[in-house]
Amino acid sequence: MNRDSGLGSFLAGVVIGGLIGAAIGLLLAPQSGDELREQVGEFVDGKKAEWDEAVNEGRAAAEQARAGMVGDYDAAEGAAL
Repeated sequence: MNRDSGLGSFLAGVVIGGLIGAAIGLLLAPQSGDELREQVGEFVDGKKAEWDEAVNEGRAAAEQARAGMVGDYDAAEGAAL
């Protein structure tokens, strides 16, 4: 019997501790859910814009490198003829 009451007390302590922790977390949260979602949305939008810019710069650099290689190839082929 002692073992069962000890387990019950432990489980009650875990549940009460969890409820107290959740309440403290809600009271100390720095912002509301709407504010947090807005902040996350702005962060994601900013990172997406940075990603799009990096992709565009990469494409431009790849196109420039391709144009340079084609020009070098054409110049080498013209010299060989």
